[in-house]
Amino acid sequence: MKANLETVKEYLQSNEEVISTLYCAINLGYVSRSGILAATNKKLLFCADYMFRKGFKWEYEYAEVNHFNHTNVIDVEISSIPAIKKIILNYGDDFIVFDNFSTPSKVNPFYELVQSKI
Repeated sequence: MKANLETVKEYLQSNEEVISTLYCAINLGYVSRSGILAATNKKLLFCADYMFRKGFKWEYEYAEVNHFNHTNVIDVEISSIPAIKKIILNYGDDFIVFDNFSTPSKVNPFYELVQSKI
C-alpha cells in the first residue's frame, strides 16, 4: 500500500502535528524506498510504502540534524533521468538523500519550512 498522511499520524506523539508532506523516495546508500516524507513540529518522519505489513519508518529529530540542504539548481547526472531535484540530510553518521518527488514544485517550500525548524 502507498503510505499516506494516515500512516504518518500512526507514529506521532500526542503533542505532534504534521505541517507539510512530500511523496518521494529515501536513499540511504544501501536501500531505497518510496513513501511519504512528513515535517512535523518536532521532527522529520519518512514512512515507506508497503505490501503486506507495516512499512519501514525513519525519524529525524530537528535538533540532531548536522546538515540539511537541497539542489536548488538542476543537477546533470549520467543516468536515464538527466535532471533530479534532491534534499540532502546529514544525521549523525548517516547521509540520507530524498529524491524522485511526485510534486517537485513543493520541494522548495518544504525545504524552507524544515530549514526554519533546524
